[in-house]
Amino acid sequence: MAAVIGTSILGNALTFFFFESPSQPDLTIGDSFWYSIISITTIGYGDFSASTLGARIGTVVFIVFVGLVAFTATAGMLVDWVLDLRIKEQTGMANIQAKGHLLIINFPNEARVRQIIEEFVSDPSHKKDDIVIITDALTTLPFSHPNVSFVRGSPLEEETYTRALLSDATKVIILNTNYDDPNSDSVVASVASVIHHLNPDVRVVAECLSPKHELLFGNLEDVTLVYTLRMANNLLVQETQDPGVTILTRAMMSNMVSGTLASTKVDSPVQDSMSYEQVAVKLLSQDINLVGVIRDKQVHFKFGDLFLAVGDLLVYISSSRFSWAALQKTL
Repeated sequence: MAAVIGTSILGNALTFFFFESPSQPDLTIGDSFWYSIISITTIGYGDFSASTLGARIGTVVFIVFVGLVAFTATAGMLVDWVLDLRIKEQTGMANIQAKGHLLIINFPNEARVRQIIEEFVSDPSHKKDDIVIITDALTTLPFSHPNVSFVRGSPLEEETYTRALLSDATKVIILNTNYDDPNSDSVVASVASVIHHLNPDVRVVAECLSPKHELLFGNLEDVTLVYTLRMANNLLVQETQDPGVTILTRAMMSNMVSGTLASTKVDSPVQDSMSYEQVAVKLLSQDINLVGVIRDKQVHFKFGDLFLAVGDLLVYISSSRFSWAALQKTL
């Protein structure tokens, strides 16, 4: 179709120039092409018009009979292509463009997923990150967000992750499918296993309803489990016994509040032997509150007899996140 349009423009331009140039000495071949393009798009500014019989016949043949039909058909095909692309995007069947993105697997309900998205992008360092939702429970995504794309497909099939560009993703959150059925943890474990097989380097955080199901993830050492129901129940008890705990917890667990929980791994050799008690005091002078240290998956809250070591994970409350190199400068 493009060839037909090109032929129409070229034929009319040459015909117009051949017949009109004798009576219009200032007419150039560029003017003829301008006249052809403006005519075929039906704009018609009126700055040029065919006055000779030959030019008029050329306009009728190349523009009216050939050009307009081809142009209209091409415009219609373009509109259909755009609409088809839009429908594919809405139904999760389009090819997405993302890199270094977050994958959210499963869609328990809209409110839950939207809250996770808003919390994630509220961190300035992730404000522009792409997010891809994967689920086979929806035909269309019930909301729109500038950062979010939708891939419809089974989270247990490789083809789904190919379309979701798992190979380029950096983080994955696997949500539970049914909060009324603790056995749905097995679905989460299966999804985590598939992801680990396809991309063992991506960071995976999986939601688990029952601590008794930890064994399901036994061969997935790099998957972090979050026991959402147990955490919620513990917080209810804590607030009952110690009023105010909920307010503090809500503040330090949200990117939307200045002062949130963050973690930094000690990833380079420590030259000076320093206890975490000393570390905590120096960090506090910079408004960084050291909460605990994780070593070999064990949590330590007492710092006096614990010394800095490579591989430790420092968990602290601060208005900003720091690399270990940045924290070292304060020590």
